[in-house]
Amino acid sequence: MRHMTPKLTDEMRQALVAQPEGPIPVKDDRTQQVYVLMPREQYAHLHEDYVRRELQVAFDQADRGELSNLNMDEILAEAHRRYQARTESE
Repeated sequence: MRHMTPKLTDEMRQALVAQPEGPIPVKDDRTQQVYVLMPREQYAHLHEDYVRRELQVAFDQADRGELSNLNMDEILAEAHRRYQARTESE
């Protein structure tokens, strides 16, 4: 799947100047859906924090014996495939 990268509007640039660290809510007037605009580095940091939290939940479950039949080699291979696909598309 090919990702398109939309260009910033002048209004978005002004919002980034006013709040350079983001996040900046961006509303779609057609759907009323709100999105978040932020620097890529900030998104990467948030994503990494999310992954670490979710991994900790899994580690805690494993420590309590709540997980079974996991093939960590397969899980890690899938994670690497997904990461590679994501970085190639950026």
